[in-house]
Amino acid sequence: MKRGKYIFIIILILFLTIYFFSSRITPQIENIAHKEINQFMQILINHTSFTQKIETKKLYKKENNTISFQMSYINDLATNYINNLEETLLKLEDGTYKKKDTSPYNKKLLHISKQQGIIARVPLGSLTNNIFLQNVGPSLSIKYKTLSLTSSNINKKIKNYGINHLAISIDLNITITLQVLVPLYHDHFKENYTIPLVYEIIEGEVPSWYQN
Repeated sequence: MKRGKYIFIIILILFLTIYFFSSRITPQIENIAHKEINQFMQILINHTSFTQKIETKKLYKKENNTISFQMSYINDLATNYINNLEETLLKLEDGTYKKKDTSPYNKKLLHISKQQGIIARVPLGSLTNNIFLQNVGPSLSIKYKTLSLTSSNINKKIKNYGINHLAISIDLNITITLQVLVPLYHDHFKENYTIPLVYEIIEGEVPSWYQN
């Protein structure tokens, strides 16, 4: 009976220790994971390109001082970019990403692909806020799993620029949702990003109205 009692006490103490430890470091893990995932997405967005060349003249049409956006072509570009971005995310997660590029962005993506979606490894000591323990202890792997990638909307703006100019801008806004996988912490990462399609200054008479 005494042996069983001691084993129960040891298990209880161990459980309380793990619970206390996890409750203390979980907020820090969350902050670090969000920071690393966001940094990864910024790299990926900067590196992802449109598989078709953007032809500015096809984005809008100017006729009789009226600007009309060519939504069919704009939507095709948006779909093209999103598919390319989602395909890259899945390849990185599966470890099949093999794009050849000597840029620092691509080297980082190739490294992530080799680790099948592990964004970063954080030493356990770095969660203690002690400068002497920053690189001490086993590392926690921050990994992602793709959940969804959808275009939220396309922003189109026309503004007066100077006396007789117009500034036209078209941006693609996307919402990315990933599952963050870290020991002691699992959560969803959801963030909005803006990808500029075009920003152009048009000369000519400033129209009194325009149509979208």
